[in-house]
Amino acid sequence: MNNRPLYSVSQQVRDLEQNLQAISRSPKRNREEMLRYVHRPSLIKLMYAQQELDPEASHVAHELGKYRLSLDIEQDPYVLNMRSDPDSFEVGLLSKALLGRKTYCQEQLKMLHTRAQIIEQELGVWAVYWYINACVRKLQIRGGGDHVELQLLDNTEITYLAQSLSTFLLDIPKQPLSSLDHKFLSTKVLCLIDFLIHHQAPSFSGLIFVRTRAEVAVLSELLSIHPDLSRFYTISTFVGVSTSGGRKANIGELVDVRSQINTLDDLRAGRRNLVITTSALEEGIDVPACNVVVCFDNHMNLKSLIQRRGRARQSKSTFAILFAESDDPSTMSTWEQLEEIMRKLYEDDMRQLAELEAKEAVDEGDRVFVVEKTGAKLLLADAVSHLFHFCATLPGRQFGNSVPIFTFEATEVKQGKELVTAKVTLPISVDASVREACGLSAWITEKAAQKDAAFIAYLQLYNAGLLSDNLLPTQVYDEAIEAVKTDVGKVASLVTVKGQLNPFSEVARQWQAMGESAHLHCFEVILCRNDDSTVSMQMLLPCDLPFIPPLTLYWDSCTTFTVSVHRSSCIPFSPNHTEAVKQSTTLLLSTVFRSRISTAKTDHVALFTPSAHEDPAEWAARYTGTLSGKSLDKINVSALSLSKLGIVRDLTNNAIPCILRGFASTTDGIVADPERSEHDNASLILEVSRFPKRTDFLHPVPVLGQNTAKRNNRELLRPKDCEIDKLPTDYAYFAAALPAVLHRVGVRLVAVRLCDTLFPAVAFDQLDLVVTAITASAAREPTNYQRQEYLGDSVLKFLTSLTLISEHLRWHEGILSQAKDHIVSNASLAKAALAVGLDEYIQTKAFTGSKWRPFYVSDLLDTPADEPRELSTKTLADVVEALMGAAFLHGGFDKAIAILRIFLPRVPWSEVDERNGTLLASAERASVTCPPHLAQLEQLIGYDFKCKSLPLEALTHSSYIGSNVTTSYERLEFLGDVCLDIIVSTASFNHQPAIPTHGLHLLRTAVVNADFLAFLCLKLSISTSRANVVTGKTVDDISLSDTVVPINIWQFLRHASPTVRKAQLECKKRYEELKDHILELLQSGDHIPWALLARLDAPKFYSDIVESVVGAIYIDSHGSLAACEAFLQRLGVMDYLRRLLAGGIALYHPKEKLGQLADTETVKYEVFRAEAHAGAESKLACKVWIGEREIVMVGDGISQIEIETRAADEALKVLKEESRIRYDVLLKEWNDQVLENE
Repeated sequence: MNNRPLYSVSQQVRDLEQNLQAISRSPKRNREEMLRYVHRPSLIKLMYAQQELDPEASHVAHELGKYRLSLDIEQDPYVLNMRSDPDSFEVGLLSKALLGRKTYCQEQLKMLHTRAQIIEQELGVWAVYWYINACVRKLQIRGGGDHVELQLLDNTEITYLAQSLSTFLLDIPKQPLSSLDHKFLSTKVLCLIDFLIHHQAPSFSGLIFVRTRAEVAVLSELLSIHPDLSRFYTISTFVGVSTSGGRKANIGELVDVRSQINTLDDLRAGRRNLVITTSALEEGIDVPACNVVVCFDNHMNLKSLIQRRGRARQSKSTFAILFAESDDPSTMSTWEQLEEIMRKLYEDDMRQLAELEAKEAVDEGDRVFVVEKTGAKLLLADAVSHLFHFCATLPGRQFGNSVPIFTFEATEVKQGKELVTAKVTLPISVDASVREACGLSAWITEKAAQKDAAFIAYLQLYNAGLLSDNLLPTQVYDEAIEAVKTDVGKVASLVTVKGQLNPFSEVARQWQAMGESAHLHCFEVILCRNDDSTVSMQMLLPCDLPFIPPLTLYWDSCTTFTVSVHRSSCIPFSPNHTEAVKQSTTLLLSTVFRSRISTAKTDHVALFTPSAHEDPAEWAARYTGTLSGKSLDKINVSALSLSKLGIVRDLTNNAIPCILRGFASTTDGIVADPERSEHDNASLILEVSRFPKRTDFLHPVPVLGQNTAKRNNRELLRPKDCEIDKLPTDYAYFAAALPAVLHRVGVRLVAVRLCDTLFPAVAFDQLDLVVTAITASAAREPTNYQRQEYLGDSVLKFLTSLTLISEHLRWHEGILSQAKDHIVSNASLAKAALAVGLDEYIQTKAFTGSKWRPFYVSDLLDTPADEPRELSTKTLADVVEALMGAAFLHGGFDKAIAILRIFLPRVPWSEVDERNGTLLASAERASVTCPPHLAQLEQLIGYDFKCKSLPLEALTHSSYIGSNVTTSYERLEFLGDVCLDIIVSTASFNHQPAIPTHGLHLLRTAVVNADFLAFLCLKLSISTSRANVVTGKTVDDISLSDTVVPINIWQFLRHASPTVRKAQLECKKRYEELKDHILELLQSGDHIPWALLARLDAPKFYSDIVESVVGAIYIDSHGSLAACEAFLQRLGVMDYLRRLLAGGIALYHPKEKLGQLADTETVKYEVFRAEAHAGAESKLACKVWIGEREIVMVGDGISQIEIETRAADEALKVLKEESRIRYDVLLKEWNDQVLENE
């Protein structure tokens, strides 16, 4: 009603009354008394001249916008966070942030720029400069005082914003904030100041309405410090308090809503006499009567004008509106004329309809239903609106019926009046048992009968569990799911969790508990070098170990070792023997880790001895100590075995350990020692190479660098300049490998403890699956959880959907989807992981070896648990899903359900067979008549249904109205969606060679997307014979001829919507135009035809049909995924999946690929309506921009998704051609340079 011409207001009021089924009128009784207490304010137009601001300081807001765009997006905290920990964020978020500058800091600066523009225009340069300074101060004190909401932000974001804005303020001309120079204020503000100066009075009580919350803060500060106003006016502020608790704080928000709690009370009591506010005080709040109301913002509609004017209801009050001299002078008079017309309409007594008033006055009773648990009430008068609201939440609203249908029937005549009853029918997606309801009584008016039927229908919905105890459409019904929903809430992206479990702490406790009757577990550890030499030692532990897979150690870029661990035997615990083994362990470690071991401690958590048959004390005594290099001069070195000698230590270079490679026969320039006797090996020189400094042998060596090459070079040492360990070098190799070996042993021990502590009911016998599931990619282990998480995600969604749909047979797809999304959400799974204590088992620390120190029992017993760490909720959820995938690989759905019972115990998980039986029994109870065409449908699908109601339900659209129906297909589509997902996911996961995680996601997206399924649905058909009547030359010359025609599966869809039929015909036309090209690319193309599939623009019900048929087959076959896969094979899904798995096909969507090629530049799609020829329908066009360069423009689009996809595809072709041309140019330049050099 706000922007209509004057002559239409009367009709608008009548239309409004008809829609509301009401009549608007002024009260007649006590009208004179009412007028004595209502005072119309005098209207004042405050005119101000628009003028240009000082040119030297009129571009602050503009400069802020330029400065925001000049900031390096790579230095944004959000981008830096994703760079440092990519596994904690979803795929594509980094590209989105880089290309679209979609970060919190950028969005805040953009919002600040927008507000600064408004403030500079409305209030002046001083105001915008003060506003930016205030925002900076707010950031610098980190929400101290009035802005504690900033304490919820990340320190890096606060620091970045504060530094950026501070830098900006240094680069612009300074404005004095301590004084108000009128040349830096807008003429609009000066006009307001002049008005306030002239209206100073002891009884002053006023409101100033402005447009934005930022203007409230700035104008309040400006008026409070103005020398001519501050002595008289006590100013306060009031803004709306409706904010989203889930979003981050807004740095441009300067008004603290907590400080306005007493604002209106202070105004009422006279402690404040001027309040600056937004539209928040227009209505709905009890505001004291004022004598001055100023509209600083005149962009009002009629409703705002009336409501604001109503605040100035004291006697002799003033209502002022600021107008620019350039504004249309007729604006105010237009408002006055509109109000006068409406007043006359209200007071028009001739518009009363006596007969309608009599009927509406019928007593409808005081029927009410109350939910005792919550006190929620259902009144007869509200039943119709509640029922319409419920129907608006149902699925299938695009083409289907989404409103209740009321029918009325005349029943009898009572006292000369005809009585009617009502019946309401809800949309077909509602369960048949509660789809219809009839009123209890007969009524004079249809309106009253409608309320009666709606009341009964709403009660039926509540009793069926489709409404919550608050009498609202339910989100989650039973207590188990409701508890999950309530507990999850909004979880922060990063949470503080326990430190990573050190498994050797438990081993230390077992050492401490060793008694005389205890046994030690012996394990043979064998190190095999690539020259086939081996060294073996016994490892002694107080506990058993699981199977340890062979380890590959990367000694250098060319050399690998293999370490294997084998269970040997158990020996009785002997303190004396154990002490001897401790000495041998210390000796072993000292060869390589001399600076890292403690000479005062020998209580190693893992003990090593040469063999079970050799006395460790004798072994230690034999090999303890070193030999002087001079002793080599006295022996025949040619008879020495190099493997029997130990590490050579260069005494001239800090005793650096070296490996003896041989003996040189000449000094090669080294001067002979004159003190040698003639019987010494005068020319003996040791040829050595340095022992590696690196201790991380679990990861391949990077490309050979200069330092590594230097260490591998042979060096020459004189015997007198070195000493040699007695312990053979083979043991040094073994000692160097121990950190890596113990690390892998520790990871396996963590997995064992996890299985024993949390998952005894699962009985994992494949520990590798558990190790993989708890290992994040940041740990740099051979495997991580990502692939198993992909599989576990599908298993979780399948079991959750199956549980919900069988547990709640009356729930429609909308409730089922909400409940499923809630259970499988990252927040829910993260909460579950923390609740059971999974967090300490998750492996995130990467093994480097550089900080490795031997584990001592005494240290482990005295050392507290690791410091808490931060993990993303996504990581926690991913590990839960990875464990789900591990359980599924270990023992199918039964084991996966066992895991679910541990993490989500409140959900009523049951065996899959039991759930399948429930669904089949429910379908068999449906009473339907088998239509004659059902045999053709089964032939087309390739499956014979035992329960005939299922294929009918699978092909019943929500718009269908008629008999022989149970419900529409949405529930079956809900089930079929997860069946399709798990079939595709397991096939992709099991493919060999294994496909990386990102490739798995791309494959699933390519195969289960709605456009692809819709195309296959349009394609699936069988041929049938149809009789046609053929007429001859005479009337009697009539015959029948058979014609073979194709029948498609979508033609079996039952609906009652002309819109659906129109959409089918239009889509069929597009399909005929595109099918050959699409089929060619699907069968032999090198990329997925994303653009062509998008141009098909098939309505969603085509892909829904595929999924609902899959769901119907699953139920009818008692849960046979093989039967579902057979239909998908017939449809063409599995053949195309196999072709994608074979490789050689680009999987990326054009828009995603274009974003990758654009790198750091922004990709922008500009979609618009292209001009059409006369009589032709206009089509969409799209320009693709990368940075500031227009790449391509395409037209003839039929939807935004289609035109953007096709434009991205064309842009890729342009970029590839440009890249080829640049390559050819560079190649030619290089060839020319070569020829020139020759």
